[in-house]
Amino acid sequence: MKHLESAFKGENEWWKYLLMLTIIPFFAQLPAAIPFLIARAITDLPEGVKEEDVSLMLPETYGLNSSVGLALMVFVFICMLIAFVVLYKPFHGQSFKNVLNGTNTIRWRRIIIGFAVCFVVEAFFLVTDYYLNINDYEMRLNWDALIPLAIVSFLLIPFQSAYEEIMFRGYIARGVARLTRNRLAVIIIPTILFALLHAFNPEVDKHGFWMMMPFYAIVGLSYAIISVLDDGIEIAIGLHAANNVFSSVFVTTEDSALKTDALLFLKEVNVPEEILPFIIVQVIIFAAIAFKYRWKIKTLFTKIEVGKV
Repeated sequence: MKHLESAFKGENEWWKYLLMLTIIPFFAQLPAAIPFLIARAITDLPEGVKEEDVSLMLPETYGLNSSVGLALMVFVFICMLIAFVVLYKPFHGQSFKNVLNGTNTIRWRRIIIGFAVCFVVEAFFLVTDYYLNINDYEMRLNWDALIPLAIVSFLLIPFQSAYEEIMFRGYIARGVARLTRNRLAVIIIPTILFALLHAFNPEVDKHGFWMMMPFYAIVGLSYAIISVLDDGIEIAIGLHAANNVFSSVFVTTEDSALKTDALLFLKEVNVPEEILPFIIVQVIIFAAIAFKYRWKIKTLFTKIEVGKV
């Protein structure tokens, strides 16, 4: 095992983790804001919209095309990812690739496999639900909107997903590993933080904190367990990217965090009824990948040992 064990190498004092997590948003803020400022300057407000109703970082409030707005939102994460890559070596004396799996390589095949498995499973469940509950969906096939959306989603959203995985299942997980030497803590603590990060999503506003938190906690827990068992976060990056791309392109809701011109619009979300299918999807994804890589579940309960890299 190398991923968590390598947290004990290099310059990994606790205060450097805290400083990095504090600096990155500020480091990325200015370049991330520039495209928003340009977009606002060249976009005329829709009829009936007042200037005081406009939020710079919410492009839909000033009538920007949804695909362009999505690209701008993802650009914020790209700036933070670049900031992380640039700052990591000066702070920790290692290549940023070390955060992925404890080595200086990237296991691209695992990213692709994670993406493919998640995409296929979610596609199967969406098609099944569509035909079983066709009246719950509105088909919005508009090629002029769907093609740009697909291009933006497939090209850019994986960077957003990669950043979140690098921060939670990579960087923060390694910090927790250094402090606790406990793999269960590495799974639980980043999962809680990951769920809380999404507490400001619009669906939480509509359905309530305690109703939505299990969804974020379940998916975060799944990605965390996979990352510990696989000794790296590449599969989780692929899974996360596929989930977000799929949600962006193929199905959206009124209160979705990703407001896009997706192919299907789900008219009403019954959150309690969604939890069981959601869990089943995560279990199938986990089982399929676990079967391929023959993970040993007992790994979750072993201590992280210093020097074993």
